[in-house]
Amino acid sequence: MPADAQFSAVIDMIANVGFPIFVSLVLLHRMENKLDAVVKALNELTSVTARSRS
Repeated sequence: MPADAQFSAVIDMIANVGFPIFVSLVLLHRMENKLDAVVKALNELTSVTARSRS
């Protein structure tokens, strides 16, 4: 396989695979922020229920 064909194949692979990887990383980042908010809310709920029992 000539070097130009190999380079073209690599560029095509990056173009086809790069976008889904980028979208996956963006979605994971957004999900991480939402999970942090859920953890914070659960911690607050735990402390409120503990205070109400005493």
